[in-house]
Amino acid sequence: MCSGLKGVSRAPFCEIVSVEIDKEYFKPPKNLSYLLKLMNKSDKDDVEEEEEGGSGKSYEPMLGDVIAFTDIRPKCIEDLNRPKKFFHIGYVVRPKDGYTNEIPILSSKYMETMNEFDTSGVKNLYAVHLMNMLPNVRIWKALNSQLEDSDMSIIEKVLRHDSNIGRKCQICPGGLNVLGISSISNMIQAQNLNESQEDAVSSCISMTKCQHNSSIKLIWGPPGTGKTKTVACVLFSLLKLRVRTLTCAPTNTAVMTVVSRLHGLVKGSLELETYGFGDIVLFGNSSRMKIDGYLGLKDIFLENRVKSLVKCFAPRSGWKHSLESMIQLIKEPKKVYKLYQKEKGLMSLEDFALQENRNVEIAYCSYKRNSLFGASRMTMKEFVKMKYIDIVQEYRSLVESMMTFDQFVKKEFGELKRKLKFCMQTLYTHMPTSFIQISDVRRMVRALDLLGTFENFLNQVQHRPALNYSDYEDGYAAAADDDDDEEQEEEEVLDYLGWSSFNRKLCVGLLTTLSHSISIPPINDNRGIDKFCLSNSCLIFCTASSSVKLFTEGMAQLKFLVVDEAAQLKECESTIPLQFPGLRHCVLIGDEKQLPALVKSQIAEKTEFGRSLFERLVILGNDKHMLNVQYRMNPSISVFPSEEFYEGRLSDAPILSDYNKKFLEGEIYGSYSFINVAKGREQTGLGHSTKNTIEAAVISEIVGNLYKEFLRTRKTTRIGIISPYNAQVYEIQEKIKNYTSVSDPDFNVSVRSVDGFQGGEEDIIIISTVRANGAGKVGFLSNRQRTNVALTRARYCLWIVGNASTLFNSDSIWRKLVLDAKKRGCFHNASEDKKLGQVIEDALFEIELLDESESTFKKLSLGTKTEFRGSYSRKSSWNRPRKL
Repeated sequence: MCSGLKGVSRAPFCEIVSVEIDKEYFKPPKNLSYLLKLMNKSDKDDVEEEEEGGSGKSYEPMLGDVIAFTDIRPKCIEDLNRPKKFFHIGYVVRPKDGYTNEIPILSSKYMETMNEFDTSGVKNLYAVHLMNMLPNVRIWKALNSQLEDSDMSIIEKVLRHDSNIGRKCQICPGGLNVLGISSISNMIQAQNLNESQEDAVSSCISMTKCQHNSSIKLIWGPPGTGKTKTVACVLFSLLKLRVRTLTCAPTNTAVMTVVSRLHGLVKGSLELETYGFGDIVLFGNSSRMKIDGYLGLKDIFLENRVKSLVKCFAPRSGWKHSLESMIQLIKEPKKVYKLYQKEKGLMSLEDFALQENRNVEIAYCSYKRNSLFGASRMTMKEFVKMKYIDIVQEYRSLVESMMTFDQFVKKEFGELKRKLKFCMQTLYTHMPTSFIQISDVRRMVRALDLLGTFENFLNQVQHRPALNYSDYEDGYAAAADDDDDEEQEEEEVLDYLGWSSFNRKLCVGLLTTLSHSISIPPINDNRGIDKFCLSNSCLIFCTASSSVKLFTEGMAQLKFLVVDEAAQLKECESTIPLQFPGLRHCVLIGDEKQLPALVKSQIAEKTEFGRSLFERLVILGNDKHMLNVQYRMNPSISVFPSEEFYEGRLSDAPILSDYNKKFLEGEIYGSYSFINVAKGREQTGLGHSTKNTIEAAVISEIVGNLYKEFLRTRKTTRIGIISPYNAQVYEIQEKIKNYTSVSDPDFNVSVRSVDGFQGGEEDIIIISTVRANGAGKVGFLSNRQRTNVALTRARYCLWIVGNASTLFNSDSIWRKLVLDAKKRGCFHNASEDKKLGQVIEDALFEIELLDESESTFKKLSLGTKTEFRGSYSRKSSWNRPRKL
């Protein structure tokens, strides 16, 4: 909460139109339940355009959000603590009402809404996002055993520090071949895994056959060692063995990385189209997961699956209805056409006249009574035609609006075929394979081919305007036909339309078989289908926090748990998935040498509440299987991380011997370089963070040179720029914005913090270390885990930009890095490069000029303190030195 308040200037916000007491949840003596109504989107866009050029962030409070109410848009935390002003804290207790657009919240204290906040236009009321509490609420429930049917067996084993954790069962024989899973063994070998990866997969799969003991296995995955590929191979094997498994991770990004790799693996193995994806389900917040950015993942995303199955399960318009309608249309098109005529109100001219005008019957009866010659009297139809021209015209309009038989069959067939195609594809894509057999999928594919062939013919053939038996003026088409000729006429009709008797009977047979063999569960509501998909899937993917959704009554038990990026998952959060009833085995995959879980609270950080279960088990001495071959970094880049973080156990894959791309000329731009910027200067930047404008200028020059070389060679260039300080990230982004906006897909520049680059990689990585002082102070730059991440993101080139003197005197890992660079001949002074030297001098001149201007301004301010008081805002005083 404190961290959220400190970062309030960058927090998303929205404007509130009104705040009213939620009378439905009134609880005396003081009601703390309120209803918020937000400004609608179009109005909000107008406001954002007016204020600061539309820089406001679009935000809509969601369930679990903690928000601050204030009558101004806060630029800093001090704006919330103005004299005689205060703010409220609110908690969103339920999602937005879809009908009223009201958001129910619980306030931290009583609000007299009309008096305290004037929303009539004189003052505005804003809701500023501080944090979301849902993960914390879920963790609290897990720690207090408040989850549905929770099972503590594995957690109790971990707490007891059982010495057998991570070790092979002494009763069960090891190895896949011993267990009789030769097909899985062949599949693993086909993935071209190295020995350490293959051993990791085999040992995980072997766990599934052990029923004597619950077990936890640790897999250690250093950077670039194919951790994601190994996890995907484990999950693919579990899918083949039909072991019900949950895979989770601390973040949506980590979840999407694993599920994307598995999706590709599964897709390449599918025998028929997308049949088999129904055994895999991914759920979570679609916008946060950015599901649209991942090709093919909509096939396994729960929200999309439920929407499709709801349409398919609908009793009056879904699978069953479409199937039966198509069978009837093929077998008895004439009868279906008659029903259409009846629904459209087609009748004889006589009946139409009687329906439209009761006087017609009276007039006709009078005519018959007055007629002297009964034999020559007009029929009712002839009488209407002669006497009631307007009725005849209306009748003709009705007839002309009716489709001919040919038109009807073409239209009805096309619509039913599209519905059937949607339902078939939905069923074999989204239904678990236990509910639909591959033989049925083959029938569906064959039936769709036959239906498609006939539809193509219908679109090309030239039909007659109407069939002989369709005489509209005489009433229903074929109303007087003999029933004995019915089947023969249907044959003639469809033969005429171009569909042979053989293909017609074959298609009807396929569709009839499908109607009997595929069982649709008797559910058609979203919640029921949601539970059906989760209960019957084999592999489930979500974040650790979101897995609480699976604690539902009647949910099928999970047997296996895989936690990816386990070293980044707080131990308290890992207790959520570890409590699933029936859970037997767990695999934790991670690297405690890289970044740990993000903990903003200084108290929690000091008390190690942010430590992961993975790290704790390692500290306690549990065995971990190491993936020891790296495929990412040029060997000259991997040397230092391997020795410093992994005891020299990390080897380079043979393929890396070809990783010798040269992007710029000169020794300074080799595969691995430390570029010393001796004249760099530390400054305080955004949010009291540290920046170094000299280093930013040097990096900008390097990126500019890379872009020029790209334009000359058109060689794909992907650059990552890393800095541990947010102020420096912002400074670099400003310096190189001309290059980050380049639309060419073969040239890409990404600037992020170390934390933002966890799990990422680029062709070229440039690190800005920022710190430059005589005392050798480097702050949290000395963190070994953060340093490891920064040094292991590059594929071909790693260029470290920093002040060698400061880093050497820091008595941290950076001292070792500088010594290593000098020892290996990879140390270069930026000032020795002509272009970089000039950039440094220019940047120093700008800093000195700015310092001189600020000094002059301070003197002026001291001399005219009275005149300046209250006359200059923070923004104008900042602009003043620039004018001077």
